[in-house]
Amino acid sequence: MPAKMPASRRDDILDATLELLATGGLKAVTTTALARVARCSKDTLYVLFENRDAILAALVERQASQLNTTLQESDVEASPLDRLKLISTQLLKLLTSQASLAINRAALGDASGDLSRILITAGKERSAPKIMAAIEALNLKGIIDAPAPLNAYRTLYGLLMGDRQILALHNAYDPAEDAETIAGQAVEHLIKLYAPNPGKS
Repeated sequence: MPAKMPASRRDDILDATLELLATGGLKAVTTTALARVARCSKDTLYVLFENRDAILAALVERQASQLNTTLQESDVEASPLDRLKLISTQLLKLLTSQASLAINRAALGDASGDLSRILITAGKERSAPKIMAAIEALNLKGIIDAPAPLNAYRTLYGLLMGDRQILALHNAYDPAEDAETIAGQAVEHLIKLYAPNPGKS
């Protein structure tokens, strides 16, 4: 990045990308439109990002970083159970946030599948293994018996999200609903479903 270019320019471009996705879908995200909304030159776009896919990936990564920051900074003194509840709360908040909904709506309208691929690669594939690690911590403590962390992750995801993201995409779900309560209930149900069998050798 050139010395005289403010660090905020990157965020300005990502904010502009999100605005364009929300108002016009993926087709609206052109270099001309980005330069106009972000109030920068096209040269600046290409200094900071290789191409449009790189901009979209950076936007998804910025969204996912909210969850990844929670994963990294959650209180190391917290119990594995409390940590998983915190992570689940943040995941629900993230996936029903207006920014995430705008990105997902644009992906659903993208026949090429490019934005969906970026969402999976830059978002889910980076976060899911860390959530599975948090589930595995419950295994190690004997709180649950989940031989396949991936299956337990999918179970937790279903308990947590249900149809909430789909409803939110159709403006039929209020993200202000108590995410902490929902997450706590999802984790408690997970524990019941994967409760250790005392008679298991």
